[in-house]
Amino acid sequence: MSEAAAEPQRQISLFRVVKAIGPAIVVASVVLGPGSILSNSKVGAAYGYSMIWVLGLASLFMALTVFLAAVLGTSYQRTPFTEIAARLGRPVSFIIGVVFFLITSCFQFTNNLAIIDVINIATESTTSEGVTVQGSWLIPLIAIVLVNCGLVWALYGSSAPYRFIEKLMMLMVGLMLIGFVVNLLFVSPSIPSILEGMVPSMPTGGNSSENIVMLLGMFGTTFSVAGAFYQIYAVREKKWTKDDLANGIIDSIAGIAVLGGISFIIMITSAAVLKGTQLSSITDVAMQLEPLIGPRAKIMFCLGISAGAFSSLLVNALIGGTALSDSFGYSASVSDAPVKLFTVAGLAIGMLVAIAINWLGMSSVSLIVTAQALTVLGVPLLAFAMLFLAIHLPTSILKVVAISIGSCSLVLATILSGRMIWSLLERLG
Repeated sequence: MSEAAAEPQRQISLFRVVKAIGPAIVVASVVLGPGSILSNSKVGAAYGYSMIWVLGLASLFMALTVFLAAVLGTSYQRTPFTEIAARLGRPVSFIIGVVFFLITSCFQFTNNLAIIDVINIATESTTSEGVTVQGSWLIPLIAIVLVNCGLVWALYGSSAPYRFIEKLMMLMVGLMLIGFVVNLLFVSPSIPSILEGMVPSMPTGGNSSENIVMLLGMFGTTFSVAGAFYQIYAVREKKWTKDDLANGIIDSIAGIAVLGGISFIIMITSAAVLKGTQLSSITDVAMQLEPLIGPRAKIMFCLGISAGAFSSLLVNALIGGTALSDSFGYSASVSDAPVKLFTVAGLAIGMLVAIAINWLGMSSVSLIVTAQALTVLGVPLLAFAMLFLAIHLPTSILKVVAISIGSCSLVLATILSGRMIWSLLERLG
């Protein structure tokens, strides 16, 4: 083949890769929210580099589950909850949809809390005596209402909502990447410690219920079955078919590589500069970084977590709204009224709960990490739904692969849920 002929092939191949990236980036944007950022920060601060292997394992399972969702989305003509309702009945479909919506609601109010905390950081001032003074409580309240109203406007104002959301999420993920990479450049992580942290090991002091909840929160925010489930709808929005499964593989690898990469950067940054630090608020994370890396640390951290919160805010509500609408037997397309209506309901619930928590003055980091960890309680039901759909695929090698991934996801989700229940009982006792 001539060099001239090879060049177009390379261009087409590169174009195919770029075109394939999309749905999994949307999934990554919802997973890379404040809960994921703070969970990784707390784990890095508590355990140093030793839990890197847990993050790697969670990222691997997430990539496999996202690919499974792409297989299901391209294999079925009907929506997932329509398939479940046809085989198990509408009540079963409805129960799973409600659990799905409740899980995303837990994520939703934590996204709003993170934005409120970032606004509090931005509006605080320091007196001549060096005392930090918080700005008016009214400013974050007005800002969070305006942000949510803006998202509602974006949802209803775009003629092609999914394409708009996909492009917006790519921008937000890019801002997150910039924000956290800049901080990493000013840190000197220990390469030998990073390599050692990739080897599975039990951390010192890792048996306390508080530490277990923290680790489960980190694992649960990375291995998000709810986020992966939405990939089924995302590939349908893109009108992918079985011929696009190669794109699905590229998309899964690219999207989860971004997810795992940013999470890895956050963890090793915290391990390098926050080891042994108690973090009770987003302000603590930002302020602890500032004296070690400089004033730019707080700015870049706030940029990263703001992008994470903003990207998750809309997509997370959209995920819950789509699933709930589908479980009722209504449309499952973001362009249609039922999905938009349920999405707005999710936005409203998350905003109101966050405002109430902020007004009560409760610790945001503890609530965010605990809420993220609690989502694993309902995850086995979603993993079961994906396995159920995989079992009813047409007989093929792809079906065997799908069932294998679905079975592993269900087993892992059940173990996580069981360990979370045990840890919560220990804390109550």
